[in-house]
Amino acid sequence: MTHVATPRRSNRRLSARLACQLTVRYRLGKDWHPSTAMDLSRAGCRLRLGEDIPRGSQVQVVLETPTNQEGKSIHVEVPGTVIWCRIEGSSHQAGIQFDAEPPELQEILTTIG
Repeated sequence: MTHVATPRRSNRRLSARLACQLTVRYRLGKDWHPSTAMDLSRAGCRLRLGEDIPRGSQVQVVLETPTNQEGKSIHVEVPGTVIWCRIEGSSHQAGIQFDAEPPELQEILTTIG
């Protein structure tokens, strides 16, 4: 029996993702919508949302950590592009690739990691 090596799929992720459940909001056009970030990395996030968003749409995502014991939270707004969107369970989920990596994003990753 001859074994034929099957080509591996390349890992398209540029950085490791951290599982989370951050309450966020995103802007599509002029309107803001509530959402939940299910995972987060320096390069993007996966959002659970209530609508189908066309692939290639430009969005603004606002991420904010819960308030800590000192009463502080970290807040950042990041522009991004919808890479994919599909129904998973009873909600839509979308993969967002960030266009920038502001310093506050790394602070949020450190806080939730």
